Amino acid sequence: MVQSPPDRVAPMDGPSRVALALVFVLMACLALRDVSSGDVGFHLAAGGRILDGLGWPGTDPFTFTVSDHAYVDTSWGYQVVLALLERGFGAAGLVLFHAALVIVMLLLVYRSARLGPAEPQTLVWLLGLGGLAAELRYQVRPELLSYALLALVLHLLHRHAAGKLSPLWLLPPLFLLWANMHSLFALGWIALGCFAVGLALRDRRLDRRLLGWSAASLIAPLVNPYGWRGVVFPLTLATRFEEANPFNETIGEFRSPFELGLSEQFPFYPRLPIFSFRLLFVLALVALIPLLRRRRWAPALLWLPFAYLSWSMVRNMPLLVVACLPATAWGLSLERIAAGLGCGPALRLRLTRLASAVLAAACLLLALRVYHDAYYIAHRRQDRFGIGWNELSLPVGAADYAGRAGLDGRVLNHLNFGGYLIWSRGQPVFIDGRLEVIGEEFFDVYRGILADAGALESAVALYDIRWSVFPYGVAPRLLARLSADPRWTLAYVDPLAVVFVRTGTLAPERIDPGARAELGPAATLDLRSVPQLGADPGRGALARWLSGLVRRERFPSEPFYLGLFHYWRGDAARAAPRFAEAIRDSDGAYFETFLNLGSALYRLGRLDEARDCYRVVLERRPGNRVARQRLAEIERRASGP
Repeated sequence: MVQSPPDRVAPMDGPSRVALALVFVLMACLALRDVSSGDVGFHLAAGGRILDGLGWPGTDPFTFTVSDHAYVDTSWGYQVVLALLERGFGAAGLVLFHAALVIVMLLLVYRSARLGPAEPQTLVWLLGLGGLAAELRYQVRPELLSYALLALVLHLLHRHAAGKLSPLWLLPPLFLLWANMHSLFALGWIALGCFAVGLALRDRRLDRRLLGWSAASLIAPLVNPYGWRGVVFPLTLATRFEEANPFNETIGEFRSPFELGLSEQFPFYPRLPIFSFRLLFVLALVALIPLLRRRRWAPALLWLPFAYLSWSMVRNMPLLVVACLPATAWGLSLERIAAGLGCGPALRLRLTRLASAVLAAACLLLALRVYHDAYYIAHRRQDRFGIGWNELSLPVGAADYAGRAGLDGRVLNHLNFGGYLIWSRGQPVFIDGRLEVIGEEFFDVYRGILADAGALESAVALYDIRWSVFPYGVAPRLLARLSADPRWTLAYVDPLAVVFVRTGTLAPERIDPGARAELGPAATLDLRSVPQLGADPGRGALARWLSGLVRRERFPSEPFYLGLFHYWRGDAARAAPRFAEAIRDSDGAYFETFLNLGSALYRLGRLDEARDCYRVVLERRPGNRVARQRLAEIERRASGP
């Protein structure tokens, strides 16, 4: 291989080292979050099944609706690791393992970037930006293992391209491992192709050593329990991402990060990760120009497939970081930008050190807000810092109640709950998140059942459904319909989930006391003690933000969501006291508590009090459409015909 001139790798100075350390501290904090993925349950159940000697599944063992569907379990190795960790260390083992994967992934990206002419200050800034861009996917999911393995494959290839000692013989065993852990091993093949072509263009000759180990890496994935079916399985998954596919139409993580916008339905989409990704995407595009001038064809070719994949959907955003960040650092320089602005050497040095200091301070502040959950709550995300089970996302309480009440009959569950119920209840469910197993046809049937009362009753008769569990925040219309249907009885409710049973199938004493209490007499509504509606002015926005640096922030989930539970059932009299309680518990910190209280008061005909609530909302969110419309309507009513 023709050697290109060695790159000059600038040493790290003190401020850059401090900033780098704090970038990794921030990413560790972001990765240490309670288990919230709805898929973790079926991964644990599948891994446990293999550990118990039941072998690899051929058809689906986890549902009673599509048990005849083929199940090509390409994640079986990951699932075994997951089951072993859970059996040995509980949820903490799962969180710590995946946090370690995040750190390994970013460390490999950093080490790859240091193989080229990356300016330290620029690299550290880009690493912080990239870590934020990828953090939406810092979850207990097999993709994190794929990202770490992709980063390792790319590091070996970058070392080889730089003329450094690189054990390319590791590639085939890595692909063998990867193919038995997760279906995204095909991304590694793309990387091999980019480097094989890129180095051939640069050196004007074929790199036989790389081609030989790449060929072995193409063959190695055939060694899996499913043979060639396990290898072609990623092509089956790719069809789920087509625009007309029903999964693509309904699942948010399949949307492009460039198509997302804030709306009344999604007013709190996490803007910092999305902004970070968009900025990194633009910078990676700009960095292509100097890369092409320097004939760095391999990293330039990487940009094409991986930038496209990351641009196409939210779930792929980390791919831009893993595949394109090193080359972006090679093509950009804060010092060159400062020089272009006419800054002298001394001023450039001060500016680059200032940039490192700003980054270090920003990482420290963000890490504190992440640790205290203020970062997540600011965008109303259900993620929380910790190493346990996230009961705001997983039906932990509902599953425990089902066990206590002896609900062993067939369940109509929401897709989001299927995975956890498979593992926690040990019984087949109606549906879960394995889209490749469920299939488009049954997924359309499932959507029809949620939307139509007749379809639901047909499913009850066909499958002998005895109870139902779902997140009422995601399915409020289903909540309203079952609440008004005498064939269903409310048995359990918490801030996330609701359980209904077929009327007459459960002894009254087995109905959860909390559910009985929620349907009891409505609490007294006293607005005099509500911040900003009574004598208490509440805390200002700056004070609330600063408090997230020093103490754990808590969203009033129980009264807020139970208020929504009553509101969607059409019971504003019970909803209003709950919303007022949420405002008191949070010292009036969240505008939507006032918005929902105003809506409940509006339904009750208490228009003057509703007006006060809507005015608070508009002080915080002047563009809120609901508050503006309701306030205008109240004013019209007050002015008379």
